[in-house]
Amino acid sequence: MSKIQTRLAMIPAVFYMLSLLIGCGHPKSASAADPPWFHSAAQAAAYGLHEEQAERSNVLATIMVDGEELIFYEKDGAFGVGGVAEGPRGYQWYRSSPYLDFQGEDSPYMTGGFTVQTAKGQHVNILAGKVFDPKITGITVQGDDAVQELSVTGHSRFFFMVHEAPFSELKVTPILAEGVSKIEEQKN
Repeated sequence: MSKIQTRLAMIPAVFYMLSLLIGCGHPKSASAADPPWFHSAAQAAAYGLHEEQAERSNVLATIMVDGEELIFYEKDGAFGVGGVAEGPRGYQWYRSSPYLDFQGEDSPYMTGGFTVQTAKGQHVNILAGKVFDPKITGITVQGDDAVQELSVTGHSRFFFMVHEAPFSELKVTPILAEGVSKIEEQKN
């Protein structure tokens, strides 16, 4: 076979490969990637929790930030934050941060700080943690020119708050059960 015939035989193969690359390279349309819109915030939250494979009973708290609903929840032992934003077409679910999975059974509690961005673009600082020691009944956080007492939630044993101060400036202190702290003091 001559060089010209070899090159002509390769043209269909090259076109086939290019069409595969071009066809596979197109991003999904915006409508396929975006979550659907709903008539109420409750519908959007129910959809979002279903998509995240979390139960409504796993919701730890809901707060409003800049007119948007932030939902704190547990999923398979990890801490998640999602949101419901209102837009021109109704309400829509979003989740802009990864799950926090605290693995610290060797320590009494663990904390982490992260920032989520709301659909409106506001940055919200969150302190979250998990208590592993059953003697700890709460957490005190000093920062933002105030002291705040956080409860340890249900079987998940998470605690969390929205804050303004940098994470590094927050002082986290465990609160021990009353009988336990007195015993600890007597030992010392």
